[in-house]
Amino acid sequence: MSGITVSVTSSTKPNTANVKSMLDETTRSFIRRAIDAGLVEIDDLKRVVVSLMAETDCSFSPKILADGLIGAGVLTRWQAKKLLLGRSKGFYLGSYRLLRPIGKGGMGMVYLGEHHVMKRLMALKILPPEATNDPRRLNRFKEEARACAHLDHPNIVRAYDFAEAGGRYYIVMEFVDGIDLHHAVARDGVMSSAEVIDLMIQATSGLEHAHQRGIVHRDIKPANLLLRTDGVLKVSDLGLARVGLGEFSEEANRRLMGTADFVAPEQAMNSQNADASADIYSLGCTAFYLLTGHAPFEGENVKQRLARHQTAEIPDVRKIRKDCPKSLSILIGRMMAKRPCDRPKSTTELLGQLKRLGTGTPGKPDHIANPIKPASDTDLDDGIYQATLEDTSLSSDGEIDLGQEGSNATDSGMGEFDFADLPSVADLMSEPSTPYRGPIANKAYAANKARAANKTSAANKPRAANKASANSNASADPVKARSSKTDLRSDRNQTLLLGVGLAVAFIALIVVVGIGVYTVSKPLPQVNPKIKLTESDKNSPIVIFQK
Repeated sequence: MSGITVSVTSSTKPNTANVKSMLDETTRSFIRRAIDAGLVEIDDLKRVVVSLMAETDCSFSPKILADGLIGAGVLTRWQAKKLLLGRSKGFYLGSYRLLRPIGKGGMGMVYLGEHHVMKRLMALKILPPEATNDPRRLNRFKEEARACAHLDHPNIVRAYDFAEAGGRYYIVMEFVDGIDLHHAVARDGVMSSAEVIDLMIQATSGLEHAHQRGIVHRDIKPANLLLRTDGVLKVSDLGLARVGLGEFSEEANRRLMGTADFVAPEQAMNSQNADASADIYSLGCTAFYLLTGHAPFEGENVKQRLARHQTAEIPDVRKIRKDCPKSLSILIGRMMAKRPCDRPKSTTELLGQLKRLGTGTPGKPDHIANPIKPASDTDLDDGIYQATLEDTSLSSDGEIDLGQEGSNATDSGMGEFDFADLPSVADLMSEPSTPYRGPIANKAYAANKARAANKTSAANKPRAANKASANSNASADPVKARSSKTDLRSDRNQTLLLGVGLAVAFIALIVVVGIGVYTVSKPLPQVNPKIKLTESDKNSPIVIFQK
């Protein structure tokens, strides 16, 4: 980089020569990738460049440009990170623009996507590339989509579509603006008994809806319970646990690593034995985790943890949380009973018991937990937003490869980025629809006020001055002058035609009025009456007048 810095005032445009000298080939390549990827519009790029140039001691680099685009809301951190790593493809899937990964599962990654026309945010669950070549796994992925499509409950993540694009299969699901319960505990600490009761009521209500339709989750754990920012809980990954658990293969062994801390004893022995009671067991383990911050049974490896689910004594929550009500501790113990027959008979029964416990919380409405702040788009959150245990069906970096690195990037995008056409700082903020809220907002606001004052002053100039200015502009531009003369002749012709029309109408009006007056004032003709003389029966004379 040249290290040249540029200072820009609100009344002037950027020095384009200096701007060009500030962009080395690395920075230009970054801009090419951003444009070729379809993530950045030319106008957005211009706004960010002008904003950065308005800052003192500002020189350009890919990282500085990326930070500016993130601050302007044009790129997400994940998109910028991929662009900085040299990627220019893999940011779109079907009709959706991928914003960032928001979760990991045994079947692959879940991305936050924005529909490119409707601008609606959705969660896209994408089947890994290696699974698309396995008809068995692909069919089970489709079965999950069909199962979700049959469910419609406020405490279950809704599925809207199943699609394929570029050889990638994905499910379009409701986006839950919040975090999963595993993340919530890792970030905010353990929860109160009242909060846990409320969350268990919501989760049980959603599971009851699924169980009544013959669908068993089989993978209940904190990472699969999503808490929205308004306190509503959503059960996610419904039906996912049925995939890959039928046989104790290497794949099934890896899949069990994701559920070993919360899996029911009968499910660990044979996944086909998992029914609604297994969901109740996993929900009890989840409640234990929310209250204590760790799983009920710990061990050095998966086999030890699975064995303790089978044989170890059920831990008492109150030994760790003295403030936990005894009634809640007893209910969690029943939910975690080794034998399914010792657990609550159904989610309907469990829901009734939880609601009775929840009545001890005055003034707290059902199904609304305490509002929490959402997971922010930061590197820290990317690091701790993991499943309860590691997943193994992902790529080395934990993401699904949706496209190869773009090696055929051209200068077409850069050619459209004309530095000579960069807007001024005042122009940058003059558009009311501009979403940018960068570091120059105060400067641009002052510039807008000054420009508005100049416009007011120009509007108040004497008419003679304005006329002189108009004549000067016309003489300076012959094309505009000829256009002005043509318009003048057209105006004169229109005026003449209008005068003729008015004259004809006036004459017609006079004629009509004259005819009316003559008709009214014309005297009536005189008629002489006729006299007829006759006689009556008595020979009396009778006179008859006829008109």
